[in-house]
Amino acid sequence: GKLDRKALPAPDAGALISRGYEAPQGETETQIAA
Repeated sequence: GKLDRKALPAPDAGALISRGYEAPQGETETQIAA
């Protein structure tokens, strides 16, 4: 389906910067991150 980008809220740049590093959890995430 199509996405109505105008209906989405503006991204919060501060939230991306304030998030710390999160290590992959579980085998699947570890393989994806490798």
